[in-house]
Amino acid sequence: MTATDVRNSEKLPLRLKLLYSTGDLSVSIPLAILMFFQLYFLSDVAGLGPSLAGWAVGIGKIWDAVNDPLFGLFSDRIRSRWGRRRVLLLIGAVPLGLSFMLMWVVPPLEPPVLTAYYALTFIVFDTAFTFVHVGYNALTPELTTDYDERSSLNGFRMVFSISGTLGAIILATVLGWSIEDKRLLFATLGIGLGLVSVFPPLVVFAVTSEPMPDAYSAPLPVRRALRATLTNRPFRMVMGLYLLSWTTASILAAILVYFANHYLRVPDQANYFVLVAQGSAVVFIPLWVWVARRLDKRRAFMLGTSGWILALLAIAALRPDQLSLAYVLAALSGSGIATAYVLPWSMVPDIIECDQLETGRRREGSYYAFASFFQKLGTGAAIWLMGQLLAVSGYVTPSPTGAILGQPPNAIRAIRAFAGPIPSLLLIGAILFAWRYPITRESHRSTCEALAANER
Repeated sequence: MTATDVRNSEKLPLRLKLLYSTGDLSVSIPLAILMFFQLYFLSDVAGLGPSLAGWAVGIGKIWDAVNDPLFGLFSDRIRSRWGRRRVLLLIGAVPLGLSFMLMWVVPPLEPPVLTAYYALTFIVFDTAFTFVHVGYNALTPELTTDYDERSSLNGFRMVFSISGTLGAIILATVLGWSIEDKRLLFATLGIGLGLVSVFPPLVVFAVTSEPMPDAYSAPLPVRRALRATLTNRPFRMVMGLYLLSWTTASILAAILVYFANHYLRVPDQANYFVLVAQGSAVVFIPLWVWVARRLDKRRAFMLGTSGWILALLAIAALRPDQLSLAYVLAALSGSGIATAYVLPWSMVPDIIECDQLETGRRREGSYYAFASFFQKLGTGAAIWLMGQLLAVSGYVTPSPTGAILGQPPNAIRAIRAFAGPIPSLLLIGAILFAWRYPITRESHRSTCEALAANER
């Protein structure tokens, strides 16, 4: 049974949910390595230092600011024998894997030229990632229009997503046991995970389908389409809460290596904290899908995020000798990670129906492109800001041998601030956006009924 066949069914076939969800591996695996290791790799392995490392990422984000919004408008205008979305998976899969590989080698270049190299490879990767990310996510509303079934589908997706993150971190950990040379370690990791990332988009391409080109309505003019997207109040609320919660996740992912190395002084256990947090997130996903069914997506997000704030503040208050408690708090923070992964993505398809009722067009590409932009903006902004503040705090770049050096007090305080207080402030902002999100189960049902009446 294809996606088109089951879109209006109340329940999706388990096989379709599972095969479609594999596509999230090509999103989660690259993002996991970027979030957890990109700044550390550029500053401590490639030897750029935190300031140049932050700029290597920040330059790529300038392209990102143009890439995603324009590409979203373009994707809604695609007409091909493979549809508007699936063709993007076909085109983007191989470039995604190849460009990811190139990001983790260290060419023999001077620091300024090396900074430009990493900025350029990031730009190529970001373009391919946009193809795959937008194409994959924009298929979601085609699978089902049911409010609660979308929460379930995104629960399946995020199990694969977090499993991809776990698998990537486990691979990095296992490789680290036998490869002492950090440069060789990251090159091997990049090649292996780059190859893995090529295949899931092709699986999704094979198991899904879309309407034929003549089934689409004429697209909106570019200016009107852009205005309709950016002035959509529910979308602005979701992007606000998503940007802030994803930035929090990105900050925590990047800071854990520094926190374990320089504050807890257990560099050999840095990856284990990541595995505990992400592993517990998989366990918590069914809970938050259930809570969203019992309450609604908005209130479930607020509840889960509030618990996450408490866990983060407790992590920041840890003493260096409280390793057991650190693992407990990492596990508890998995509940908040699960909330940020599942609930915002289950809200976006509901917004698309509201937009369709207003504009008379299905514009998944525009909305998911902006969602991709905000996701990558959160990651890039977090890494850039951390790089600059660590540099200002006097952070000492380790020697080429990778030896862990003592850090000045200001650097330690900056690391602890990024582990708790700063993310907590961002999450409070996310809760405020969620409070103002207007789509409920009942209002979405009314929207779908109005769309059905218009089609008759």
